[in-house]
Amino acid sequence: MTVVTKNGTPLSTAYPVTPEFRTVGGTELAWRFSTREAEYKALREDAGLIDWGDARVIEVRGETVDFMQRLLTRDVEYLAGERCVCSLVLDEAGKVVDIVTVYGRDEGMLLESSPAGGDRLWAHLTAHADESVEIVDRSGDLTVVGLEGPNAWRIIGRLFGEETTAMPFESMADTSLNGTDVLLARTGVTGEYGYKLITGHAAAVEFWHIAAERATPIGMETVEAAMLEVRQPIMHREVSDEHGVVVLGLSWLVETAKETFVGREAMLAEFETPATIRTIGFAGESGGTVPASGTPVLADGHVVGSVVHAVDSSGLGAVLGLMRVDATLAAAGLPFTVGELDVETMSTPYILPKSWITPIS
Repeated sequence: MTVVTKNGTPLSTAYPVTPEFRTVGGTELAWRFSTREAEYKALREDAGLIDWGDARVIEVRGETVDFMQRLLTRDVEYLAGERCVCSLVLDEAGKVVDIVTVYGRDEGMLLESSPAGGDRLWAHLTAHADESVEIVDRSGDLTVVGLEGPNAWRIIGRLFGEETTAMPFESMADTSLNGTDVLLARTGVTGEYGYKLITGHAAAVEFWHIAAERATPIGMETVEAAMLEVRQPIMHREVSDEHGVVVLGLSWLVETAKETFVGREAMLAEFETPATIRTIGFAGESGGTVPASGTPVLADGHVVGSVVHAVDSSGLGAVLGLMRVDATLAAAGLPFTVGELDVETMSTPYILPKSWITPIS
């Protein structure tokens, strides 16, 4: 990865310090604000602020339901203005275009791309659009801010009212911050209590300043590690045009009962064909070298697969990663060798987030 010195998101002016930036998936991301240990502790034990400003916000207007039903793998026919959902967008060959969050609105829908997937998603949507819909890039006036952690709900309740602390997962509320409209969604990617705000750039900066009095800015290094710990897919790390949803382990983002959507036939053909490789998690001893993507995976000295992505997991105190191996070996509890590491495959989730055992009260 290339270290860079600038970031173009609307929130960059609100950063308390100049973080380290890295180009990830062709997009500049705030990688680390302080130390990995401090940011991880804040996220898992308190609350962390996340700049999702690199995600593209796209509004679809017109005959929205029919159009989005055609393009999404999840059912959004009854996605009203109080719900959001995570979904895949596939191409005709059944390969993943992007992993998106879809926000229901009374008139139309909003789509939030993955941080590195905005251009690809935009091209796909516009290529499939007809006269019944209007597709508008709202990134010029809207941005996305994340707040996640066991105490994130306390900050949200203080700013937007106690009733917002009772929002169920994948619900939304239209609210305001000092007179500016805010779309507040109860969603997240780290396994902790999570929220996203979609609002104008100035209000996003204002929220960041206010929330930062209580929460800690978290860079993408920590966010991605936390996502992997709960097996939340990271688009630019895991997805390629080589594999479909079964091999990628993303079947849970597909509703096969849907009668039609782009890529469905190719995806069903993949479902019906016995997979020769599968994706599974692994962990190795603490202090070992984190293997790069593509590092061979060996069983009894024979190459049986390769590493997809790996991190140094603070939660496990070990190297944690994903590998794609021969399907007959994709089971938990098996030993492998990855580079200089002896590793063992694991079932998900790889850690138990504090929010899962800490009720909102």
